[in-house]
Amino acid sequence: MTAVAAGWPGTVQVRRSYAALVEHYTAMTADYRRFPGLRQELTAFLTELGPGPVLDLGCGAGRDADLAAAAGRTVVLADVTPELLRATTARIAVGAAVCCDVLALPLRSATFAGVIASGVLLHLPRQYTVTALENIRRILLPGGMALISMKYGGRDGWRSTDDFPAPRWFTYYDPADFAVLCGKVGLRVAQLDVSSRKDWFTATTERPER
Repeated sequence: MTAVAAGWPGTVQVRRSYAALVEHYTAMTADYRRFPGLRQELTAFLTELGPGPVLDLGCGAGRDADLAAAAGRTVVLADVTPELLRATTARIAVGAAVCCDVLALPLRSATFAGVIASGVLLHLPRQYTVTALENIRRILLPGGMALISMKYGGRDGWRSTDDFPAPRWFTYYDPADFAVLCGKVGLRVAQLDVSSRKDWFTATTERPER
């Protein structure tokens, strides 16, 4: 488990918020009961991948990593919150784990067949999104794919909720605008889905073979 310094100062607060609520967050998100349709989306995504490992970027409680491992994939966990990552690796048996920021991924280029980035890029102000997407593209194998979940329809800024009573930054995108950003860094958007889960959408993206 390797710690890497954050690239945006606000990440320190986001990390503190998750660290303060590790048990609560794990109880909320360790399975798919609160996220209708997500299991099916991820299963479909995993079946489309070529050979190679999968990175669960912003793995949180490890729900998606556990599903990928059950599908026979070698999975690497990555999260910016060490307390959350330690709790997750104690609960589920997957491959390696790295504590890092999406803006400074200490991972080799062209390594992963797939990247799952579920609700992680939305915790960055939009001026950092391109860097995060570039990092995702860099670590994908040619032909590799990333499933990126984001939110739409809100106002950017810090917010807390009854479900998560600690401040986190949220950036909201129009799905089509987010697809344009993906294209700018060389990620082809193969599918763009507005979810039945409140204000979520997913972009299934691919690093082209050439």
